[in-house]
Amino acid sequence: MKIDDTLSAEFGIQPMGNTEVITKTGEVINDSTNRIQDDFDITRNNLRILLQQGQEALQKSLDVAMQSEHPRAFEVVGNLMKQLADINQQLLDLHSQKQKLDEPSKAEKAKQVTNNAIFVGSTAELNKLINNMTKGA
Repeated sequence: MKIDDTLSAEFGIQPMGNTEVITKTGEVINDSTNRIQDDFDITRNNLRILLQQGQEALQKSLDVAMQSEHPRAFEVVGNLMKQLADINQQLLDLHSQKQKLDEPSKAEKAKQVTNNAIFVGSTAELNKLINNMTKGA
């Protein structure tokens, strides 16, 4: 017995059946392949926003560091640069992970080989078959 059936029997309600996932933006996600693509899109968008905001923060921090000439301000700028580089790497890693997830479907398509061979064998075997066919006719 499924857990939905067990819970429905326990609480005396009908099971909901297929449920839909609704994102914060109001998008409805039904299929797992769509979920992967949607998660990829959301994650990519978040990383790009972080990069944009980080670049703005870096510019402001660099202005403050230049004006104050304080070593701690330059340390903050260096740390922020490192974090932005890490986010860039995460964005590239995200793309490689997405490609790995997409590869199995491409590999399955590549594995489908259609052989329309009428005769499978060596040329000597084919010659014997032809000679036997002509002798029999």
